[in-house]
Amino acid sequence: MSHGPARSVLFLQPKPGMQAQLLEVFRRIDVPGNAMKQHGCLSVEIHAHPDPEGPVLVTALWAKREDYQGWLDNPWREYSGEQLSPFMSEERAPGIVYDVYLAEGTTTAAEAGAPTMDR
Repeated sequence: MSHGPARSVLFLQPKPGMQAQLLEVFRRIDVPGNAMKQHGCLSVEIHAHPDPEGPVLVTALWAKREDYQGWLDNPWREYSGEQLSPFMSEERAPGIVYDVYLAEGTTTAAEAGAPTMDR
């Protein structure tokens, strides 16, 4: 059992030519905002691969590993999965959760200028 923060990492492969549409659904249904409502979620980032055929990377920082399980069990994820699925490849890799071993810095991606739902 982890006693410190954990980082979840999930790669989602869009169907050919659908990376932009997949990213737009993440924005439209506000996946980051909904994840932030989950107990223990400290930050969420959706990363776009520079190749429009490349995967979308979803990362989140959790106060502890167990908090991520709460997100996996959240009923809202069924809705979000239904919204995202039409744009994703059938091949799906499971998410991975890493225990944070070392960290430095206090600036989030949002503070560094990454787009947010209110920008």
